[in-house]
Amino acid sequence: MADNALNSTFTEEELQKTAALFNVTVPEKDVEAYRVLLSGLDEAAQTLLKEEDYLPGLDLGRFPRENIHRPAEGENDHNAWAYRVTIKSTSTEDLSGLLSGKALAIKDNVNIGNVPSILGTDVISPGSYIPKYDATVVTRVLSAGATVVGKGACENFSMSPTSFTNAQSAVENPHAPGFNAGGSSSGCAALVASGIVDMAIGGDQGGSIRVPASYCGIVGLKPTFGLVPYTGIASLDAVVDHTGPMTKTVLDNALLLQVIAGRDEYDDRQIGLPIPLPAYHDELSKFADAPKDAVKGFKIGIISESFDMPGLDPRVISKVIEAAKAFETLGEDVTVEDISVPMHAMAPAIWTVATRQGFSEHGLRGQNPLRFGVHDADLTIALQEWNQEMFDKLALKNPAGTNALLGGQIIKDKYPGLTSKALNLARKLKDTYNELFERYDVLITPCAPTPANYTSAPEDDIMTKMSKAIGTTQNTAPFNISGNPAMSLPIAMLAPLEDETLKLPVGMQLVGKSFGELEILKAAYAWEQNFDWKSF
Repeated sequence: MADNALNSTFTEEELQKTAALFNVTVPEKDVEAYRVLLSGLDEAAQTLLKEEDYLPGLDLGRFPRENIHRPAEGENDHNAWAYRVTIKSTSTEDLSGLLSGKALAIKDNVNIGNVPSILGTDVISPGSYIPKYDATVVTRVLSAGATVVGKGACENFSMSPTSFTNAQSAVENPHAPGFNAGGSSSGCAALVASGIVDMAIGGDQGGSIRVPASYCGIVGLKPTFGLVPYTGIASLDAVVDHTGPMTKTVLDNALLLQVIAGRDEYDDRQIGLPIPLPAYHDELSKFADAPKDAVKGFKIGIISESFDMPGLDPRVISKVIEAAKAFETLGEDVTVEDISVPMHAMAPAIWTVATRQGFSEHGLRGQNPLRFGVHDADLTIALQEWNQEMFDKLALKNPAGTNALLGGQIIKDKYPGLTSKALNLARKLKDTYNELFERYDVLITPCAPTPANYTSAPEDDIMTKMSKAIGTTQNTAPFNISGNPAMSLPIAMLAPLEDETLKLPVGMQLVGKSFGELEILKAAYAWEQNFDWKSF
């Protein structure tokens, strides 16, 4: 046994240090045996380290990258760009696709091969993480004829519903400089709202498509969990990872969804995906001459508890209810009624507990979940070991991130088993919502609780910064953990509390059954085509 132990690179000190993590000590008489047994891990590891990684291919002939660069000072409208690049298919067949002529921005946590992902942070060196392949959604939009023109800036590790946490610069609301554009898909929302791009692909773990859509006055859809593949996108927690379309109009939203939705060979989030999927844009286009008919016979429920959340601006409550009731003017057979969903009030707590450990361990510390799919080892390695400098950098720009880092460990240590219980309750929440769709076609809640507020300053203390974000996702996060599709639709303009001379957008949230995107799109299209949200 002793001779075999000499071949092990695993020392007794390392063995006991590892055992101490579990509050145990390996008995002295067994040390040599474990050193030999565990040396097999080293042998397996050395074998794999010599092997080339197995990642999706990158077709630079079909999808060449041109002019990759960080935007220069003075060339970054609203501070909304992370990186610029031009990618357009060389295939004439691709260029005649559904997205022909459309310019797209891609959120900066989405892989574009050979283009750095900054992830909105300086915890890892900007430019140090360069993906080697394209995310599935990127390949799909390029194959449909779109031109990808850059990566939209996102919030620090995508962990903020506000737009001042990006380590490079705060993204500004295109309607009012200095005001919050929402997060974490802040750059994408600002670029679409200002008309710099036609469309964008954002990401959403708690409201990160819908909140910036609400603040910037665009259409933002978080699809059903798994409908759009997440392959090649930096994850926060696989149970709430969503990616989806951000557009100016509902019809464009349906068009982009039609291109990016569907089964992907890599993503194990795609549970229960129906085949075939609706042709969302084609189905919606049938109502072009009579948009009211899109909601013929619809029954719409307004979730009463969604208006009882703390911090909701009474003016937002009034506008959302007015906009919801307006559906009844689109046809005698359209009904709108208030409904009580008591569990909706508990949903933010379910989301918080269910995700906090994953955000901390996986999203921030690179502890990859044991699940199938494509994994980005370089990013995992960059996040493995935290130090004081990294913590201080994140705390300075985004205390929500350091709060999640600490909170995940607290949940794990102080409340063992509670994350598992929260995930069970998430299934109950999903069942609760989906039972309602036996009676209703669409549910309605407010989206963001207020119009955009004034952005925070770098020198503000933690509580001042956090006060801008607390409560923002209380009506959006529930549908991340339930997995239901949800959209922010612009319905009005209101003055922010900080400046009564301004008008900023307000969004209404429309929610559907699992894989019920078409019902949401029909309702949103009918409303959009019959009412002018800027003067509603």
